[in-house]
Amino acid sequence: MNWELRTNTIATNFTELSEILLANRQITNRRLFFTPLAPEKLTLEDVGIQKLEMEKAVARITLAKERGEDVLIFGDYDADGICATAILWEGLREFGIVARPFIPHREKHGYGLSDRSIDAVLAEKKPDLLITVDNGIVAHAAFERLKAEGIDAILTDHHQPEVGADQQAVYPPATACIHTTQLCGSTVAWFLARQLSPKAAARSLDLTAIATIADQMPLLGVNRSFVRFGIPAIAKSSRVGLQLLIAKAAIDPRKLDVQSVNYVIAPRINAMGRLKHGLDALRLICTKNMERADQLVKELIDTNTSRQELTTEMLDDARTKAHLWEDQHIIIIASEQYHEGVIGLIAGRLTEEYSKPAIVIAIGEKVAKASARSIRGVNIIELIRLVKADLLEAGGHPMAAGFTLLPEKFEEVREKLCEFAKAQITSEALAPGLEVECIVSPDLLSLDLVTQLKSFAPFGQQNPEPVLGIKGVKIIGVKTMGNGDKHLKLGVALPVEPDSNNPFLELWSETLDCVGWGMAALAADLQPGMICDLAGKISVNEWKGRKTLQVVIKDVVGSDAIIVDALK
Repeated sequence: MNWELRTNTIATNFTELSEILLANRQITNRRLFFTPLAPEKLTLEDVGIQKLEMEKAVARITLAKERGEDVLIFGDYDADGICATAILWEGLREFGIVARPFIPHREKHGYGLSDRSIDAVLAEKKPDLLITVDNGIVAHAAFERLKAEGIDAILTDHHQPEVGADQQAVYPPATACIHTTQLCGSTVAWFLARQLSPKAAARSLDLTAIATIADQMPLLGVNRSFVRFGIPAIAKSSRVGLQLLIAKAAIDPRKLDVQSVNYVIAPRINAMGRLKHGLDALRLICTKNMERADQLVKELIDTNTSRQELTTEMLDDARTKAHLWEDQHIIIIASEQYHEGVIGLIAGRLTEEYSKPAIVIAIGEKVAKASARSIRGVNIIELIRLVKADLLEAGGHPMAAGFTLLPEKFEEVREKLCEFAKAQITSEALAPGLEVECIVSPDLLSLDLVTQLKSFAPFGQQNPEPVLGIKGVKIIGVKTMGNGDKHLKLGVALPVEPDSNNPFLELWSETLDCVGWGMAALAADLQPGMICDLAGKISVNEWKGRKTLQVVIKDVVGSDAIIVDALK
């Protein structure tokens, strides 16, 4: 694997390393990075929301309260959309409006504000005011229809808007449009809720953290504020549904972190929208009844287990098809057997494994639904919009998007996307590589370093946990471990500066433990006595109350070759 060294500077102390990490993340305001503002202190200007649009939204909602109008919150079925719906519903209730939440059903209504979902809303009861959360930015026709039906509509969203011939954003004809791409859908909704009820907004910081992490937002700037203050709020949340979900997942609330949300909490919330109905995930978040919460938690856990099994089955088939795309700059696979609820997960896994954008399509009788994931440097929604004329609808982010099309258009669209990908995505962008912050001096490796690195947390998108390079270690021991011997364990000695009185005498430190998850295959190529270069994350291994330094390996290579190449 090629190492992509972000700097040639070798860090010999934490001050130097800290400066390198800040520079790599393009952090210019270190004070705000290390001590971010509390969300309630953030201004609309800080997050890119237009003050005038917020004022128009609040004025229309105030009018709805005065008139006693029927207000509907139109959400989305993923974790961000579910949390956004809960945040605004609670904010409106505190303001004096008991709104109705509507979560589209993935199979019955499709994504976002569509004719099918509007039909379902009208069949239930025609609202006077409809407010979208986490969707709507490209639903121009739907907003026109709402207008024709005599329904006022406020849009809150964070997805990429369409652009006109003048390259300016084109927004739907809403009463007010609260929009920014800096935040996730839930935190956009949170700013509206804050205008209505600061007290309710303060209570929903737990949901803003879940949504920000689940939607893979960059954990820099304002998003860092929501996660830094939101994670402790999750741990102390009074929501009985969240409490039970955390308890049944065996998470210690005191140790709850980004990983806990990313791999435990968010997938269970998302599972309902993928396979069943996201409305039950919303009920779990909002219920105050412990018995009802217990039923809903069981439903979420069972549904997530089914989602995992379905994902494994589909991924095996997808990998078989993906091998045929080795010469292409994008992977586009489809099947009538794919479940639309997990195609996004499959696309994400293929992107990780093949280091190229991936689009996975579930082909139905009348409509084919696609989910896309991308790699750093490739804006997937811009690529998809090059074939917009052949699609029914499309939307998303630079790194993740989706679209629908008629099944008979599939081959034509796939061919066009392949051509555009080959023309716009360079071979260099597709070369698999490991991003390494810098090389560090062996003297820097200590338990204190682990503590100091935690000041850069919470880690996530655009603020990854640092991967550091260590040159010239000597392998002392090699073995495999874990269930099925899937993991690699190394004992290595770090080089020590030679004695000035005897410069030819090799000196080595005590053994340092290293673990490579899922890297057992490397064991056959490594032998005690070999000199290697390591790249990995510096961590602590705690066993029976004893803490020892550990490197979580991302790559290990024979010395001399990889570092020289990476520095060129």
